[in-house]
Amino acid sequence: MNKIIHLQKNTSRLGLLSGVTAMVMVAVMFLGIQSAAAMITSQLDLGDRGSEVTELQTYLATNASIYPEGLVTGYFGQLTKAAIERFQTTQGIISQGTPATTGYGRVGPQTMARINSLLGSGGGQASWDTSPSLSNPLVQYTNTTATFTWTTNEPTHGQVYWSNTPLQFNEATGPRQQPYVSGNLALDAGGLQTYHTVTVSNLQVNTTYYYLVRGVDTMGNMSMVWPSSFRTNQ
Repeated sequence: MNKIIHLQKNTSRLGLLSGVTAMVMVAVMFLGIQSAAAMITSQLDLGDRGSEVTELQTYLATNASIYPEGLVTGYFGQLTKAAIERFQTTQGIISQGTPATTGYGRVGPQTMARINSLLGSGGGQASWDTSPSLSNPLVQYTNTTATFTWTTNEPTHGQVYWSNTPLQFNEATGPRQQPYVSGNLALDAGGLQTYHTVTVSNLQVNTTYYYLVRGVDTMGNMSMVWPSSFRTNQ
């Protein structure tokens, strides 16, 4: 009998751990920062992951002079750090030093307060363009196959990364470059569309598989659902 699982949003910080089901919706909104979903409530630094990093990147991406890459991935990498440095400089917070010595390049108390002030007031600029948003993926699996289905709010290329070992993830290295993800890649055969179905086969019986789902639009904007896992039937 096929089993069905849904991904649910998890507001805690996310690691690439078995059994964690956490959805990171990574949409850059049409009308600027007032569309952000929530305030930043935690200090953030290089290497952090999770929904608060997504909120931060969503805000930064509304201003191309601050965050020209515009990538909203939920991972605080070097590009996000550079964007924070530019933000801190333009806001008169700090313009030199390191994250450890002066807080330059990290979201400390003062930077967090300033971002939240702008979030609350609707400050910032309109987005240069927008990332697609993904629905909660539906996963149906048997003992040797798995089918992933989801929708997007605009036509995208559907992608599923999967592996029987935890997926590894690194931030993209430049504008419109896609983040590196380890594992096998399966593509939606339908090309650009809003309804996506990807089936992978020849899976091992009674084995845990890790996966993430993402969509890429014609402009190269990317959104994804963070890694989760399922176990094939016996």
